[in-house]
Amino acid sequence: MTLSEPTWAVVATVDEPLAVVQTFVAWHLSLGAAHVYLYCDRPNDPVQAAVAHLPRVSVVICDDAHWLRIGKSRPRRHQVRQVANARDAYARTDADWLVHIDADEFLWSHATVAQQLSAVSGTTDCLIIPVAERVHLEGAQNETIFEGAFRRPFVSSITKGRAVFGPDYSMTYKGLAGHAQGKVFVRTGRPLRLSIHRARSTDPECELGSERADCDQLELLHFDGLTSLQWTFKLARMAHALVKKGGMPPSPHRRKQANALLADPDKADEIYHRLKTADEVQQTLLQAHDLWASPAFDPMPPLQQWFPDQEIDLAPAAIDDWLRRNKRHILMFLTE
Repeated sequence: MTLSEPTWAVVATVDEPLAVVQTFVAWHLSLGAAHVYLYCDRPNDPVQAAVAHLPRVSVVICDDAHWLRIGKSRPRRHQVRQVANARDAYARTDADWLVHIDADEFLWSHATVAQQLSAVSGTTDCLIIPVAERVHLEGAQNETIFEGAFRRPFVSSITKGRAVFGPDYSMTYKGLAGHAQGKVFVRTGRPLRLSIHRARSTDPECELGSERADCDQLELLHFDGLTSLQWTFKLARMAHALVKKGGMPPSPHRRKQANALLADPDKADEIYHRLKTADEVQQTLLQAHDLWASPAFDPMPPLQQWFPDQEIDLAPAAIDDWLRRNKRHILMFLTE
């Protein structure tokens, strides 16, 4: 990095298996992040001890004292907690730019991230990062949770999406099972309020400027549904929160996914496979529309660099074991 290049930081609210968070940290430090801010949604999260040797990582335990410090009791909705934590990091960071993403999202850049940010006009407050969502390859035996390729959202006719997905297209948004909005880098030191996907100006007289990165230069790799059980858990959590009046109204495609799951929980793996696996026909169609990406995403070298003395298990079975131990009450909601 040269003196003229801007610095950047990452913030995430985490409640994931430790191995996932370690991968998130190692990957973004290796990309050149000046700082990684982790807000642990569970006060007993072991993340703090695992990253204690890394000076460029700050961990905030989201206990009662934390929520009182930022001026409110613990919000019931996890989305509200995420936004509150992102705004807290925005107020405290010394970096020139901050990006608010989730622990299953990873920046990907052909040039360095700093080079991408240095090319942004000084009048631009936000840089929109388009998203690509991980899909499994038909017949592949995944040894880790980070294997597969990626699909990008459709931007044109809905009929093209239906040609790829058939009836299941209604359970996607522009062909993605997760979000298609991407996330955003925000320039610090300006009157901005962060949200999940975007930011807005707090100054009514200030016009917010934004740019979209070139799709082949900077993307957000979203591993939505690290495993079938993790995808099931996320939908069960959403449904559980709505019943307990603690959740935000889901997007239509997420509601359709949840309805399909709740109608027959035994078909969770089948639904996941339909939404998250691309056969040769789908791959060919997505490639024809320039919606297919296969970056060489390999988190092992960063993990070996930043966590050389820690055993990190990225096998799907390890993630599922963590979910069964720590999120059993949510998973049980499906069968109640």
